[in-house]
Amino acid sequence: MKRISYLFFLIFITSILASSCSSTKTYAQLLDDEKSLIDGFIQRNNIQVVSGTPDSTTVWEKNGKSVYLLTASGLYFHMVDPGDTANKTDIVVLKNTIVPRYLQYTLGIPSDTVSNLSTIDFPYPTTFVYGDLTNTTASCTGFQEAVSYLKRNYTKCKIIVPSKIGFNANMLTVTPMGYDLSIQYHK
Repeated sequence: MKRISYLFFLIFITSILASSCSSTKTYAQLLDDEKSLIDGFIQRNNIQVVSGTPDSTTVWEKNGKSVYLLTASGLYFHMVDPGDTANKTDIVVLKNTIVPRYLQYTLGIPSDTVSNLSTIDFPYPTTFVYGDLTNTTASCTGFQEAVSYLKRNYTKCKIIVPSKIGFNANMLTVTPMGYDLSIQYHK
């Protein structure tokens, strides 16, 4: 009888030890990994990060480095082309329909293209409404914030979107993504 009790005790202790040695990472560890991935991407791509909000005086290139603005939400934003600046009054406002075109890629080594979305030439392009966060398949918080800085048709930017302001799939896996994004809009 003692042997059976001893055997059950050993099985119980072994199961506790096996379950406590899980290789699953905590959310905090995943966030640390995400931060390291973003920092590594920034270093490899010769990016200079400054804090703030983009305006007309923002310098996007400095000493041969691309300047990315780190916003309060965690979005890294770099303007590539300010778009159609000829008409000063023709800018994006809330409730405009946005037609995005983007190249989505991972931030690892090597950087893998995940999606190359360009439906602009289709009869029914993929769209989202600026200011509406309910259409999470075509837009995310990071895209909405980027549009607030882009403002004009044919504007292009590069953004790094941490998982907390990214698409749902990236939030669940704590995966940051990079995007080369351009927009057109319809009133």
